[in-house]
Amino acid sequence: MSDSDAERSSEETRGLASWHYICEIPEFTMDWSSTALIVIDLQYQQVARHHGFFKRLAEAGLSDDAAGTIDRIEQILVPNVQKLTAAFRERGAPIFYTRCVSVRGDGSDQTRRHIAFGVFCTLGSKDAQILEELAPQEGDILLNKSGSSVFNSTNIEHLLRNMGIRTLVMTGVWTNSCVEGATRDAGDLDFDVALAEDACAAMSPQGHRRALEYLDKNFCYVWSTDEILARLDAGSAAAAEEEVGALPG
Repeated sequence: MSDSDAERSSEETRGLASWHYICEIPEFTMDWSSTALIVIDLQYQQVARHHGFFKRLAEAGLSDDAAGTIDRIEQILVPNVQKLTAAFRERGAPIFYTRCVSVRGDGSDQTRRHIAFGVFCTLGSKDAQILEELAPQEGDILLNKSGSSVFNSTNIEHLLRNMGIRTLVMTGVWTNSCVEGATRDAGDLDFDVALAEDACAAMSPQGHRRALEYLDKNFCYVWSTDEILARLDAGSAAAAEEEVGALPG
């Protein structure tokens, strides 16, 4: 690394230690009985190699620029979301899916930002469907978003409160956009949030990394898929032991 690169790196990280010293939420325990999985926007429009965004990027001559992103989605994100959905279904824990879709069909029910980006599609289109290998199953909840954060564009908070959910596991795209927005909102609403780093993706590694650096211990805790599952099992086992210990006799 050259002296100028080192100086730039030092300048970019200046103040981070101070920020993290002040902004650190308490670590929390997790329990299957009060945790929901949130799967954000893993629809053909946004995360399929030959559809939607990536088709547009290919037509614009940006396939090479976006290659690392779609590779991460296919090789890392999708397998980890599959692992999480399987574990949640096995234990009967709720799964929420979101997607960006125009119920009216013309985009008029979407935010101006989404309209400008072309981030909407018609309800019955292929682009609106969740990837086949991650498709919702009976009992899962599918929410149609009209904006970036699921909390300000759907009734998810109402549903979570009804179901007694206190902890959320965040997954999906994009780490520094819809995932970050949902994580911030959830944290401000006093949900405990575990963000599965290896079950998310941004369009660039830098965007992914910087979002995680900001969110971690500020609005959520950033953990791997395997660590989240281990924490859920450990927390549920501890809760069961406490319950047994509280029985009379």
